[in-house]
Amino acid sequence: MSTAMAQSTFTGPGVADGSAPADGGAISSVVVNNNASTISFTINSTQAMASYIFYSIELQIVGEAGSGYTGHANPWGPSVGISSGENALINTYGTGATPGIYSGGWVMGSGTSYTAGGTGTDSATITVPLSSLGLSIGNSFYFDVVSSYTSPGGQAAYGALDNTGYLPESDNNYMPWNGTSYYDSATSADTTFGTAATLYTVQAVPEPATWALMGLGALAIIRRAVRQKAG
Repeated sequence: MSTAMAQSTFTGPGVADGSAPADGGAISSVVVNNNASTISFTINSTQAMASYIFYSIELQIVGEAGSGYTGHANPWGPSVGISSGENALINTYGTGATPGIYSGGWVMGSGTSYTAGGTGTDSATITVPLSSLGLSIGNSFYFDVVSSYTSPGGQAAYGALDNTGYLPESDNNYMPWNGTSYYDSATSADTTFGTAATLYTVQAVPEPATWALMGLGALAIIRRAVRQKAG
């Protein structure tokens, strides 16, 4: 199995809104990695979580048609989405983290590894097979990560990777889980969605055996050069 990874770090705005912004602070950064078969998202928050933080990761694959129905982005969770088209998502609502692909309708998959998250932690890592998100080597996608923080008053605060300021919703309420509001990555004020700030390309990563062969080839070239110099 490949252990080599391609990696990019996306700096978050560090902005959280709602009645409980201190719970986990806000998204400070998201680190995206891929190897030959999987992709990982490590979400870092600005402070330790006081309670469980839920995440929705939403992808718009460049050049592919997606769902434009914002309120349906998460089939059983918050009303967040990408009105200009969404192809894939990962939710941590419920047990573990579940990936989904849009193909004329949402098809939910499996095979996700979800680590960390919860009281006292300031990061969570989600690893998904590329195929579970409809991705292949060379695909590029724009993405957003939206977080929800639980509190005594319920899920009443959230932040997003793509938004640098105020996070308006359709009803000016900071609870996209109340069934009457939604957060749209594509149209929210101050959004960076659809720019290089939220763009990732799945990289081809050589397998360890390939690296070994490359290393042996380089060593052979060095030895040959040394022999020619000595002669």
